Amino acid sequence: MRQLYLIRHASPQIQPNVPARDWPLSERGIEEARAIARVADGWGLRAVYASPEQKARSTALVLAERAGLFVRVVDGFEELRIDDWIGNADEFSELVRRILEEPDVSVRGAERASAAAARFAAGVRVVEEGPFPAAIVSHGRVLTAYLAMLLRLEDPFAFWRAVPMPAWAALDLDAAPPKLLTAFTAPSG
Repeated sequence: MRQLYLIRHASPQIQPNVPARDWPLSERGIEEARAIARVADGWGLRAVYASPEQKARSTALVLAERAGLFVRVVDGFEELRIDDWIGNADEFSELVRRILEEPDVSVRGAERASAAAARFAAGVRVVEEGPFPAAIVSHGRVLTAYLAMLLRLEDPFAFWRAVPMPAWAALDLDAAPPKLLTAFTAPSG
């Protein structure tokens, strides 16, 4: 069984005047990344991949260092793009809901969920060429878009809302169709 761990990065230091892709981990996020790495001790990881975005790379580096591995950055694992900063949580959630419920439509100029899912799937094909078990550290919206496409999720928005930050899930790539073995779970401690 090719087991793939999908990890939503740890908490970033939010900086509204800096592009989100450049946000570092917060102090809390560093501790969260260490907690994910402790959980991953039992996974027997042989490869770690990450989004090019700083918060995901940093989370992956903590995980990989503990496992004695290197991080391979793969284009395609970056977050589903929303160009504008939206400071209002309700407005942001409504935009994400529309993006996930209308995957083939560009809502307010945002990347289409179907396009984000396709580029993530292309990245997974790169991972499939390497050793397993493997982990990908990425982002909540793009992970949801990918899993919505792969698993035919009934309510992608509710799924996205339920994914903690950080969190991990296990996917069996060899099942036909692939299946989620473990739902997204936050590390304890």
